[in-house]
Amino acid sequence: MNAGFSLKKIKKKQTLGQMFRRKRKRDKLSILDAELATKIRSKYLIAIEEDDWFSLPAHTYTKGFVVRYAKYLNLDQKKVIERYSSERRSFYNSNNLISPTSKVVEKRFLITPKVVIPSAVGLILIGVFSFIIYQVYGFAAAPELVITSPDNNSMFEDENIEVRGVTDQNADIYVNDESVMVSSEGKFVADFKLHSGVNIIEVKAVNKADKEKVLTYIVEHKSKTAININDKEKDGQE
Repeated sequence: MNAGFSLKKIKKKQTLGQMFRRKRKRDKLSILDAELATKIRSKYLIAIEEDDWFSLPAHTYTKGFVVRYAKYLNLDQKKVIERYSSERRSFYNSNNLISPTSKVVEKRFLITPKVVIPSAVGLILIGVFSFIIYQVYGFAAAPELVITSPDNNSMFEDENIEVRGVTDQNADIYVNDESVMVSSEGKFVADFKLHSGVNIIEVKAVNKADKEKVLTYIVEHKSKTAININDKEKDGQE
């Protein structure tokens, strides 16, 4: 050793991971203790302590882990974040790597013949099957039948009334077993002559599968003269 000169040991600056590991061991804490307290999986805690950037997730998640771990070990969080950003950037720059981020790259959906043709075929098949199901259901089910006039249990002075209603376009209509014409819209009108007293009107709709639906209405016919006589009889009894 030459006079006037002395060798001075240069202390190597510890990395962020070394700082975490030394503080944890100084506090006599295990990785399991840290995992249970921070809710960070042990493999990520070990990766942080070993400066293993390849085993850590995207930047946003890793930064959150580092902050949580620093808080648990009572380290200066601001200094830890500065050290983390610096070391992570230096690591990826020195290795000519692109640092992974948490940004999600939006995938564009391109319309191409390979996409359009199968989609079109699929829609056509769905339409065909839907039509078949509709036809089968319509063929097997009884036809719809609604009587719009007259009202059930109603009374008329005139002996001639009209029976009106709506049914399926392809259905046949019978009013008291007499066939009635049905329009292209499924509407029908039938002239009906009432006899004095109670009348039963039976309307039947029959489709091509011989499925039928029957509605029975009761109407009463009383002439104006009969109504006046009944009224006078009631007045005389009173």
